[in-house]
Amino acid sequence: MLSTAGGHHDQDPPLPTATMIDWNVVNVAEVEPEIRTGEKSLHRVLAEHAGARTKFVLPEGRYNLDGRFEHDDCEAIAIAGDPHATLVVTDPDQQYGLDVGGGWGATPENSADSVEIRNLTFDMTADGVGSQAISARASRDLRIEDVTVAGECAAAGKGALGAIYAAVTHPDGSGVVSVSLPDGCEFRPDAYPGQSAVESQTSHPIGISVTDDHRGELTFRDCRVEGWVNNGGYLAGGEGPCIVEGGVWRNNGNANLRLGDGDIARDVRIEVDVTEYTGCGLWLQDGDVRISGGELSLPNCDNDGLRVSSESARVRDLKIDCESSARAIKVNDGDGSILLDGVELDDWGDGSKHGYCAEIWREGTTLRNCRLAFHSGENNRNGINLVAAEIVFDGVTATHDADDRTTVLVKGDRVSLLNSTFRGSVDVDRKNAASPRFERNDFTDCDCIGFDY
Repeated sequence: MLSTAGGHHDQDPPLPTATMIDWNVVNVAEVEPEIRTGEKSLHRVLAEHAGARTKFVLPEGRYNLDGRFEHDDCEAIAIAGDPHATLVVTDPDQQYGLDVGGGWGATPENSADSVEIRNLTFDMTADGVGSQAISARASRDLRIEDVTVAGECAAAGKGALGAIYAAVTHPDGSGVVSVSLPDGCEFRPDAYPGQSAVESQTSHPIGISVTDDHRGELTFRDCRVEGWVNNGGYLAGGEGPCIVEGGVWRNNGNANLRLGDGDIARDVRIEVDVTEYTGCGLWLQDGDVRISGGELSLPNCDNDGLRVSSESARVRDLKIDCESSARAIKVNDGDGSILLDGVELDDWGDGSKHGYCAEIWREGTTLRNCRLAFHSGENNRNGINLVAAEIVFDGVTATHDADDRTTVLVKGDRVSLLNSTFRGSVDVDRKNAASPRFERNDFTDCDCIGFDY
């Protein structure tokens, strides 16, 4: 993503002033009574009555959705349960559900001004079903709220994309997505015989995807996304910021939550306790990303907990609890600045895969006011490996309670250890690094190896 903070793209027209929409309200049970008995599919009723500004009301009940409802050429479209409705998909060959507001590559000119999809459950519990639930785009206002997809998505090998695809196409537009996707998708590497099991993950469905035509701001509020093999939330698409507020992201492959430029995550909870397919917890992929609060729980994980590959990042007040062979933290090489501030890490990790719980490969990374506690357990491993130059510890507490393991290994030049407390051992690899600069530290009960005093 590219930041939109500087203003409009030259090609984007001004966003029309928001006004009350003059809806044509259609109660589907009144205009087509046979829809109640299943004699007529909902997608046909919607297609027959859709206009420029149509709000479809679905009274409480179950409605067969036997095909794709596609409606792009409109000013506004709304589909809402009253108070809640269930859409039932039973055809294993069906790929799409509600596809509204604009097609792939939509612009503000050819996408709807407003899209609302609310109070719906998509029942996909029938054998072999793996349809996409919603693909929606709007230029000004997008709302996908109180939406649940029930049933494991059986889309491997069928070309289905995932459950929810969304975009706000104008830089000044905004939207909210609040969905529950608790059943994920089946893992079928055998459906891709030309790929390894790991390679096949990217061919499986995604839980939530922000598409490349996204330009505005999307808020993902209290979402539950679990068991999607090809990313839980792939929010790094497009050029507009995504804001993730709360929610639970659990056991998703590739990444539970994948963020890009301008994205912000606040108080999210990420859990990983499966290794059938591999996925990191929180992946900061592109641009400048901000994290505030939240928890990473890694009881059984073989990939990175927090992975930072973005140009820059600020991670504040994140709690990480790791009991597995995963690296709890990995900061990849790059040119931009990384700040870990107030991060709390407790590691009981299995060292069978990674000898160090955390690795910092980015020159100039700063850890400030962090608490890093490495605990003894089965197959003990070391604490944190500082591979790059000019890493700064300021106000950090780093401890290890295993006698035969290293708390901090310094392998980069010009490392600074300031105002910090260390227990266990701090080891400077003098074949690769000079002694660090150290001021006002507490090395009580700590072995310091390779320091110049």
